[in-house]
Order: sequence, then C-alpha cells, then structure tokens
Amino acid sequence: MHNPSIELQSAAAGVARVVRQICLLREQGDTPQAAQLQENELADAVRDLRLAHGPAVLPDTELQAMFAAEERRVAEAVILSELLIPRLVENWPAEPRPPRSGGLRSSPASAPVAVAPPAGPPAIPDLLDAMLAAERPGRRPPPATHRES
Repeated sequence: MHNPSIELQSAAAGVARVVRQICLLREQGDTPQAAQLQENELADAVRDLRLAHGPAVLPDTELQAMFAAEERRVAEAVILSELLIPRLVENWPAEPRPPRSGGLRSSPASAPVAVAPPAGPPAIPDLLDAMLAAERPGRRPPPATHRES
C-alpha cells in the first residue's frame, strides 16, 4: 500500500533529524561540520521532500521554526547533561564489576566472551544522542557507547 501521508511524515522526520544534528554540532562548536551538513545533507533532504510532495511542503518559515525548536531542545539537553554528568560520575563504578557467576560453570574454551564496560563515564555526545533518541516516539535509545572527547 502506498500512503503519501506516512511517506511525508517519514521524510519530514528525516529533515528534522538532520536539523537536530546541525544544531548539536553548532552547540559543540563544530560550525564547519554543521555548515557542511546544512549545505549538503539538509539541502538534499529538503529538495527531495519538495520534489516528492510539492514545492509548498516545508516552506522556509517552517524550516526556520524547526531550527529554532531544535536549537532549544539541544540547548536544554546540554544543560541537563551538565547537571547530570557530575552525578553520574559520582555513581559510576571506578572499577568494572566482575560478571555475576551463575550456578553453572563452563570450561574456558566454551566461556562466553564478555564485552568490557566503558573505561570511564559516557561522553556528552553519547548522553545527548541517547536523550534525543529517547524522545523519538516508537524508538528505543541506542546502547550507550563510550567516545573519547
């Protein structure tokens, strides 16, 4: 089945995601990368959206409003992360905890390989990505990974 309304919503969500990435890059001080993303990926996404659904879709005023909303959301997420990170660091275990042993023991050859937890607290971009992903309806946030800052 072909549902133009769902396609339009999906395409608009893609544009919003790129706008959010641009705003996050700007907030992190990476204006050259933000400008490149805006000139390339965002321009392509808006062009494709308008070609597929008509030139009246997503007028420039609506795109500007989308930027303003995403800038606020990213700024609020950064402020929240600045408040939460010290508390997370306080509660983050200094040493990785050994895996809990079950009642069964396996031979070393068949022992599962455990993935090591991050060496330190998560980086701000990881926290922001997880927070923004959690806001998307119907999506689960990605597992936290540790990036070097």
